[in-house]
Formats: sequence, structure tokens, C-alpha cells
Amino acid sequence: MIKTKNFWFSILLLNFIFSCSSDSDDTIVTTPVVPEEEKIILKEITVIDENTLKLEWTLTGKNTYQSFQFSRKTSENGTSESLNQENGSTFVKVDSNIPYTPYLDYQVTGYSNNGQSIKSNIVSYKRPNIKLLNIRPTDALFDSDTGSMFIFGSNGNIMKYDAASGSVTKEINTGATLGYSFLGTYGGQKELYVPRNDGWVYVYNPNDLTLTDQINFGSSVTSVVLADNKLYGTTGDISNVSLKCIDRATKQVISTNGSYQFGRIKKIPNTSSSFFFITTNVSPVNLIRFNYNASGAFVNKFEDSYHGDHPLNHRIFEALPTGNGFLTAMEGAIYNTNLVFIGQLPRGNSGLSSFDFDTNNIIAGTDKKSIEFYNLNSYAKVNSISTQRYPFKVFNYGNKVISLSSTNEVAINWSYADPPVNAIVEIFNK
Repeated sequence: MIKTKNFWFSILLLNFIFSCSSDSDDTIVTTPVVPEEEKIILKEITVIDENTLKLEWTLTGKNTYQSFQFSRKTSENGTSESLNQENGSTFVKVDSNIPYTPYLDYQVTGYSNNGQSIKSNIVSYKRPNIKLLNIRPTDALFDSDTGSMFIFGSNGNIMKYDAASGSVTKEINTGATLGYSFLGTYGGQKELYVPRNDGWVYVYNPNDLTLTDQINFGSSVTSVVLADNKLYGTTGDISNVSLKCIDRATKQVISTNGSYQFGRIKKIPNTSSSFFFITTNVSPVNLIRFNYNASGAFVNKFEDSYHGDHPLNHRIFEALPTGNGFLTAMEGAIYNTNLVFIGQLPRGNSGLSSFDFDTNNIIAGTDKKSIEFYNLNSYAKVNSISTQRYPFKVFNYGNKVISLSSTNEVAINWSYADPPVNAIVEIFNK
């Protein structure tokens, strides 16, 4: 009897044990192995110098890659540009020619052996000290009395920049292709004379760029100068009447003359109304001197005897303040008042992009990121200033020199046709 009881007790105990074991089996969960996500992780940018950045990246996952393609943007909402590809075994990319902009971002796209394309994260490089003007300048004028620079753009816009505040104070769009403008004084007030391709010269108040007057020259005007209250403009009319003199007050034509259609004129200092004239649309480039009297009547003219033997460039062209000649072209060619070539500035291997003057010196921008100073009488080089970018137009401003600088290197050879992509203003102590 005792054995029977023990038998049934053992059976019940085993049933209980198996029941508990079955309940615990229901809670066991097998977790599957999840493959690592395929990623390209672009690290923080390493700055080598002002022109060079280094990119490095790592991978996760099992992909192997055939190549990596890089994209670069110069603004947050800008269009990406592609850089050279790197092969799939490379994990370093050096960008040795970065644009001179306040913002850059980069992204990598990897192309795997199994046909996948994987994009990386985006990394950015910011330089808030770079203040682009967002204009493609074709010319600029500077008013040293007010510290105002007037910048003329390739799309017909005019920008006023204040040197004291370092800011653009006004910008307008003229809706025209602009020639070479002039800042003059008429009736005791300063006026900005802007020649246009529609045959008009618009007159603006330089304080706020409001349009105050307009004068009709009859055909496209490439340059204008105010002298003795007369406006002299070079136009597209037939050669013998292409240079027109118009009275500022009455807006009536006083005289016409010329030698070639189109051109750029510079008034000769210490004369009443005499001008150097360089052609803009003929080859070889020609040089003429025109003489008028104070009433605007034509007196005479004569041409140089070289017809292309020596450098001439209407884009790089300034009359010497002494009245004894002018400078032109990247070579720094020097001509006297009789249009005789007398030599070149000692520029070395630099090309000269523009000229201005102080009491003692010629101030010249160069294509080597510098501003050079040459003695006004001996033409000897006396000083040099290094710039961040490429001087396009330089201006004397008291004990300082101001450069409207191109962000990109610009070819300043005889054709010099393409304006800078963008510009900044640089100010230096002499």
C-alpha cells in the first residue's frame, strides 16, 4: 500500500515538473543577427591652408566600393559641382583649389561592386570673414571725399559701397549694357554720368543713385567725360562723327569729330579739354589725341605712329596726374603727351591690372595678389603690399589704398574680356 502511494506521488510530481518546464519554454525568444547598415561616414574637414582642405571618411557594412564621387556646393541652396573621382580603396581626398567663398559643403557618393550607390553625410566649411559683393564688375570709380566706391556690373547693375562701414549702401539695375562712367561736378553738385548701349547717358545723384537727368547721344556710348561743363562721349556713329561734345546745360550738340567708332577717352590733366583716346573694337589697337577749346569746339587731333607695335589696352588705362602722359596695359606701358612710347614700369613677371596715384607714387594692382608702388617721376619701384585676392581696381584713399579685388584669377592680357566671377573689397595701410 505504501509503495502504491509512493508511485502515484512520483507520477504527480513528474507531471508538475513537466508542466513548469513547458511554461518556461514559451518565454524563450531567439533574436536574429541584423547586418550592419551600409554607411559612408564623412569626418570633419581638415584645413591645410586657405586654398586646401582634406576630406577623410570611414565605412560600415560589408560593401566593397569601386569608386567614390565627390560633390561640392558654395552655398546652402546652391547647385552641386562634381570633383574628380577616387578609387574604392582610397579614404582620403584633398581639394587643393577651393573657391574663395564664405561657405562650402561636401558629400561623398560611393559606388559599390554590387551596384549600390551610398551617399555620405554632408560636412560644411564656413568662413564668415569673407564678404562677397555678388557682382561681376566691369569697372569702378572711387570718390575719395566721401569714401564711396561705385561698382558697375556686367548685367547693368550699379552698386555703391561705403569704405567706412564696409557695406553696400545702395544697388540699382539700369536695364542696359554700361560703358565707362565718370564722376564729375556740375553746378556745384557731384554727378555720376553713366553711358549706355541705347544711346543715352544717364545722370545719377551719387548720394543715393537716384536718376536726375538723361542726355541723348544718338547711338551706343562706350565712355563719357565731363570737362568745362561739356560732356564728351565716344559713340558707335560713323568714324568721323563718333566723338561728340554736348552741352551739359542745354543738352545740345556743340561739335562732332572722331577717327574710329567706339573707344575710351581720358581727359589730360592740366589741359582745358584735351583727351587721350584708345579704340575698343579694332585691331591693331589705335591711339589718338583730341584737342578742344573751352567752348567745346574741335581744334585738332593726331594719331600715334605705331599701330600696334607697343601695348595698348583700353581696360587698363589712366592719364598721369602730372599731365605728361598716360599708363596702359598689363605691361605698364608709358606714353607721353605726344603719344610717344617711352618705356614700361619695372613690373618683373607681374601683370598690372589697374592704376591710381597719390602725391608721389603710381599705385598699381597686379595679377600676383599684390599692390605695387612706383615713383611718379623716376618710375622706380618703392613699395609692395600683399593682398588676399587679385586686385581688379585700386584706389588711393589718404593713408590707405583700397582694392576692388577679383575672387578668381583673371587673364589681363590684351583681350581682357571676361570680368571677375565675383569681388571683395580689401583696404590696406600704405
